[in-house]
Amino acid sequence: MSGTSRLDATRLYILGLSGLAIALLGVWVYLFGVSYSWLALGVGVVLGTVCAVSRRAEYSFGSGLATVDITDVAVLAALIVAGPEWALLVALPSVLYRDRLRTAFEFATHATILFSAGGAMHLLAAPVLFSGGFSPGSVYGIFAAGAVYYSLDALINSLLLRLKYGTPVIRTLRGSALPLVPSDIAAVITAAGAAYAVSAFGPATALVLFSGAFAALMTLHMIHERQRESEALREENRGLREANAAFAARLIETVGLRDGYTHRHAAAAAVYAADVAREFGLEQEKVQVLKTAALLQDVGLAGIPDEVLLSPPERLNSLGKMQLEQHPAHGERLISGIPGLEEAAKWVRWHHERMDGSGYPDRIRGEWLPLEARILGAAGLYADMVLDGPHSPALPAQEARFRLTGEAGRGLDPEVVKVLLRVLDREDENYAAASDGRFAFPAGARAAGEQAV
Repeated sequence: MSGTSRLDATRLYILGLSGLAIALLGVWVYLFGVSYSWLALGVGVVLGTVCAVSRRAEYSFGSGLATVDITDVAVLAALIVAGPEWALLVALPSVLYRDRLRTAFEFATHATILFSAGGAMHLLAAPVLFSGGFSPGSVYGIFAAGAVYYSLDALINSLLLRLKYGTPVIRTLRGSALPLVPSDIAAVITAAGAAYAVSAFGPATALVLFSGAFAALMTLHMIHERQRESEALREENRGLREANAAFAARLIETVGLRDGYTHRHAAAAAVYAADVAREFGLEQEKVQVLKTAALLQDVGLAGIPDEVLLSPPERLNSLGKMQLEQHPAHGERLISGIPGLEEAAKWVRWHHERMDGSGYPDRIRGEWLPLEARILGAAGLYADMVLDGPHSPALPAQEARFRLTGEAGRGLDPEVVKVLLRVLDREDENYAAASDGRFAFPAGARAAGEQAV
């Protein structure tokens, strides 16, 4: 069927549905008339207002498969309490659209299902407001009305999708209608509770009940809007964080192109630091931040001139040594501007500090260093020993372990050293030598940039 043919078929379907709705309205008025009371009018106004606000707020309550749309509850409650004619008036705010064809379809659908559901209920009990009370028959009538209401709604919409898009009716019912059965049942039960309250405590209860629901809906809508704004802000910050972390990682890679080493050291230190942090039982969020900090710890080297960066440390004069020892502070300034890495920036500043106060740039002693900075120090030193550097060859893993142990209690935290050695004992030789795929910088940089918190 061509697009034009489908559109024509859809229009004919909506026209036929509108005719059916008008016929059902006429039959209802002929058989039962129109019930009226000031209380029914008051209940209708309150419930109609709830529907109007609910459409604007798009609010539902519950969770999972038991999520209930407040509009359904209001319309069903009006059907149970006052009858289908009042329920149709309550539903009016939810059927009006700029597209006339859409409005016609929604109005015809609501009229058809409401008068059909009202007829099913009337076989067992009259609307609560006009029957003088809530009876056992009312319970059966409510569930019969609910079954007709949701079954017809699903069928009407499935037929529309069949004509408009060619989607098989069975597939739509199975994929869209059946999963919603729990929420449909929850809506019927909620509406039945409202009807019982009217029966037990008087018709004015409906006004109190749904006026309270209206106020609660407004409050929850405001909360929902604030939550949506907060989530949008978090997403924006996450994007900025990832972009800035990726930029800093590119700086590290640029330094690595100059000395052939810094980017490899950063990737290895990031792996070791993250594994030690997990062994300490740090939360996954903290582990990822620490991994990012390890990857970016030497970003401050980007501002160091080649004559300092590429010279052996023992050949540097006092000015060169001062420039080199300031790279953690430069790194802190770069990283502190990345949302979510403000605390990690301090770890980067202190990753060359030592327990005995012999480190730089602040000469802080171990008891003042956070655990994360101590982990960075141990991971970075071990990575430095097992990698080929511009001024020193790689040490065998056993020799590196021996020297690492020698630093415990002096330059490094002995507990951090013990945990790092335990991690190394569990892993293979490639891990100990930082020589397998886990230690490749590009993959490490992308992972850290994507997972930074």
